[in-house]
Amino acid sequence: MPELMEHPLATTSAWLADSALSRTLQTVEWLVPAIQTAHILAVAVVMSCVLLLSLGVFGLHGREQPLSRTVARFVPGIRIGLPVLLVTGVLMITAEPDRALPNSAFQLKMALLLAAAVVTAAYLRGLRRSPAGGVPPTLAVRVTAGTALGLWVAVLVAGRWIAYTLSR
Repeated sequence: MPELMEHPLATTSAWLADSALSRTLQTVEWLVPAIQTAHILAVAVVMSCVLLLSLGVFGLHGREQPLSRTVARFVPGIRIGLPVLLVTGVLMITAEPDRALPNSAFQLKMALLLAAAVVTAAYLRGLRRSPAGGVPPTLAVRVTAGTALGLWVAVLVAGRWIAYTLSR
């Protein structure tokens, strides 16, 4: 009977779980909840900013002001929130690598997150290139905004799904 193959991430998970940082995160009771709280707050900031920017692009929010003002108001939240998500996410993975890395919902979330970040960057670049004043965004910018928003919602769903999906 052939030996069961080890998951490709098992070595990485074992190494990470044995690290001093992982052991600290696992033993100091308040650290993981504090990191999760910071992660959730950063998710709320990024999602709110992406949503409000998208609504502005679709003309459903901030119609009384130029879109450039809406962009100036909400892009900093994305620029600050994404690094916080990265740091807190890495710390949460480090705390429980065996739970996260082989989990198919986690892997889906990471793929969606990468796509969302790329599409959001493209969409923000398109907004910066849009003419100032009352000129509505191009169809391409609106489609990209909708795609970015949809991807971020999918990231949220996949993130919640992690807790309910068994690792392979």
